Amino acid sequence: MSEETLDPPLPPIDARTEAVAERLFGLKWALRKDSTEIIHEEWRTASKWIRDGYLRQAIEVLAAADQAEPASAKASGYQDRMRVEYRELTVRAGRLRDMLQRYADGTLDFELVCPIGLLSRQLDVMDEYAGLLRHRAKFEHVDLEELDSVTE
Repeated sequence: MSEETLDPPLPPIDARTEAVAERLFGLKWALRKDSTEIIHEEWRTASKWIRDGYLRQAIEVLAAADQAEPASAKASGYQDRMRVEYRELTVRAGRLRDMLQRYADGTLDFELVCPIGLLSRQLDVMDEYAGLLRHRAKFEHVDLEELDSVTE
């Protein structure tokens, strides 16, 4: 293997990254139900190239998690937060509606754990809440469909 094909060196590793890498490494042992002490010892004595691979994965996982901050956390004013809340609610309701439709069609690819009636009621409440937000937005002159830099 030539030098050009090798991964770049790892950046300095902090305790958080090390802990995530060890956890990822430990997941391969999860089916064997090894104790955390055994997993820690395996991690501590693993080859450098194995540890480096898991550390790279941990860096990627943490970078993705750090960027996955919900849009509502970035919204500044109440109007922005209201838009974000409405969009997040309608997206979630849409996914629930799709799942309920797949259940009705018999094409759902998993078995429901809770009663279908409870899920239907949840969708009804979500739709009602979306309606209340639309009604409130009219009073407060908030365009819920307006795109802004917070949610783009």
